[in-house]
Amino acid sequence: MIKPVLQLPKTIRFLNENELPGNNLPVFKRWEESKNANIVEGYTLTLKDNNPDNNALGFRFYAEINIDNPKLWALMLALSETLPDEVAFLFGHVDFDLNYGNYQDKEGTLDFITQYQYELAEDAFINYGLIYNDEKTLIEVFVDESKYVKYWGVDEGWFRAIMEEFGLKEVKGLEFVDEYPKVREVLTVLDEKALDSKSLIELFAQKYL
Repeated sequence: MIKPVLQLPKTIRFLNENELPGNNLPVFKRWEESKNANIVEGYTLTLKDNNPDNNALGFRFYAEINIDNPKLWALMLALSETLPDEVAFLFGHVDFDLNYGNYQDKEGTLDFITQYQYELAEDAFINYGLIYNDEKTLIEVFVDESKYVKYWGVDEGWFRAIMEEFGLKEVKGLEFVDEYPKVREVLTVLDEKALDSKSLIELFAQKYL
């Protein structure tokens, strides 16, 4: 099987052929297609349309970004610079609702969560992000459990400058790992020194809720 060009976290991989469910043609087809998937470093950018229903949402564009996993945390920090000084921390387990933390100082929040950057970059059962939202503005940096970035922003020039800083290009037809059959490994099974998902979420809940 051809591996994707993108460097994934150790906890995420495509199915091996012997792991495919029997007599499930749609899954088999997607598995075959994953061999040539366009899962590479890069980003897509979609401008918000002029639908009046969207005007109250407060963002001007939406982007999705693939980046090699070792650079994920640095990219998240760079994008967080586009947020104001007060932000809310978002976090949760993939199987449960997302938790919205109380607004706190951005630098203090980043200092705290950076202690757990290894788990946040590698644990495929946790998603998280930073958000600022008022009546006029929405800016959000969100790291999906599949470890690619979703970004809602207002300053397209600043965003593209960050993408250029990381050597990321806008890629037509860019795809993401969660579009194909995949396996998510438990991080603590692969690395017993890591903090488990449940404990990490409980720690964040005590700090931010």
